Amino acid sequence: MRAKIAVVGLGQGGACAAIRLLKAGHSVTVFEKQPRDSTGYDWEDDIRADVFSLCDLPMPADDAYEQKRKWLFVSPDWQHSLPVPPLPPMEEISVHRRRLCEYFAEQIEAAGGTLKFQTPVSGLLIEDEKVIGIKTDAGEERFDLVIDASGMRSPFRGQLPKKFCVQAQPEENGVLYGYRAFFKSAEGAETFEKGIECTMSLKHMGKAGISWCNLVDDRVDVLIGRLGGLDDDEIAEAIEDLRTHNAVLSRELKFGQRVQICLRGTIPVGVADGYAAVGDSAFQTMPLMGSGIESSMKAGKILADVIGDGNDFSAAALWQYWARWTREFGADFAFIDVLKRWALNVDPKQIDWVFGGLIEKSDLALISTDTSGAKPKIPAKSVFKKLWLLLGRPSLTFPAIGCVARALKAKRIAAHIPQKYDEKKIAKWAKKYSRRLGAGSPE
Repeated sequence: MRAKIAVVGLGQGGACAAIRLLKAGHSVTVFEKQPRDSTGYDWEDDIRADVFSLCDLPMPADDAYEQKRKWLFVSPDWQHSLPVPPLPPMEEISVHRRRLCEYFAEQIEAAGGTLKFQTPVSGLLIEDEKVIGIKTDAGEERFDLVIDASGMRSPFRGQLPKKFCVQAQPEENGVLYGYRAFFKSAEGAETFEKGIECTMSLKHMGKAGISWCNLVDDRVDVLIGRLGGLDDDEIAEAIEDLRTHNAVLSRELKFGQRVQICLRGTIPVGVADGYAAVGDSAFQTMPLMGSGIESSMKAGKILADVIGDGNDFSAAALWQYWARWTREFGADFAFIDVLKRWALNVDPKQIDWVFGGLIEKSDLALISTDTSGAKPKIPAKSVFKKLWLLLGRPSLTFPAIGCVARALKAKRIAAHIPQKYDEKKIAKWAKKYSRRLGAGSPE
């Protein structure tokens, strides 16, 4: 029997699920509050190119992406830098978000789906603690399943019955408050390091967050991101500091927009009777950088594969999707989340020291995926040198060891998510998982 499914928001995870569910024979309608030509951010983000083939999708048109640019990480004091190793051509790409949304819209239409742009969803229809549809300005419409791809601030999670333990909103320390802007590039000027287009400052100006200054063709992409909030004075001060170190950043602003980015591990539970969260709505973003395109697409694929051509949309049936996601990806995100929370509270001078001597540029070659040559190794002499340096810095070393231990514990807890749906066991596990992430109660 063909099911009737609603996807709220044209996010990558919801779109990927929609395409696969349409191919499985279901009827799918996507509701997007924005007009078609302005859905998605008007900028680029980096992803692995093979995520499309992993999700059984064709590559987007050539004008939707290009080779990922070179990146450089700099210490808070701007005295030390570490370049990211070069990758094989087109292994990672810089994809334009708005063009990616259009790509997914075209794929959904080609698969027989319905797209309703400029149609905001105001709420869920819930009957006997089961989601049975949605509410829009045009009225109520019933569906067998509602897939929530409406974003980090989704209002729908909080409308679900409490027994499902779906977290309503992210806690403040899990949100990166940002300002993304584009300036005209200063003609003839160089980036912070010649030949490298993208420069990221960790704990920029000693604050808990990041900033970057990236040359993209004839414009400069700037991001100021802070935990705990970001006011106009902080934005102006941060941009001026970036300009001091990046001559390519002019004063001619082309566009600027405030953004909020989910920067925490996945929520404990993302399913209920007749409901499934995916992408930013489920906090399925990399907790270190906030990037969620790849992980959302993979989540959408898992959700659609679990559903298949069936019509059981109970929380018990959808739990297979959630448990699989958490084991395969959420556990690693939990590990990263704990490390990130600690790192963002470390004294900036400690990070300066790590950049200035502990980590050398040759060490970063170890993380390169380029297989064209022999894989480099750290010489024994270098290993002993690093151990000696660490032993001489107990104020950093021992807290770091403790943090790694906590991160490993968080990963183990996430990986031991209940395999079968049991409300009491899930509620107990969810509280344990949230406490380990320092996120408080999942409710």
